[in-house]
Amino acid sequence: MVSSQLVLPSPLVAADDDPLFAEPWQAQALAIADSLVANGVFSASIWSEALGRMLEQSQAQGEADDQENYYRCVLTALEALVAERTSIDFGDLDEACRTLGIESATHGRVGESR
Repeated sequence: MVSSQLVLPSPLVAADDDPLFAEPWQAQALAIADSLVANGVFSASIWSEALGRMLEQSQAQGEADDQENYYRCVLTALEALVAERTSIDFGDLDEACRTLGIESATHGRVGESR
């Protein structure tokens, strides 16, 4: 007999059994980057280099070496590559977010303050 109960997957965990992602958006940001690589918007090496540069800049500025800062760097690198390699207009994106009632933050877009 097959059970009709819905079984939800457990959160991904690191080797120390802590959750791999503190917030769902962190997993979503990496999934977006993976999808853009898979669809040829940019290569895995370009993604790796962009994220590496953001992490190096963050370290040079004395920012914390923690998960929050890592994902801030993920967003900054992702937004920079999307701005550079697609025709997405962030002004239009922000307006669409406002129209939908979604808070839109710059997160650290290139050329904008946090």
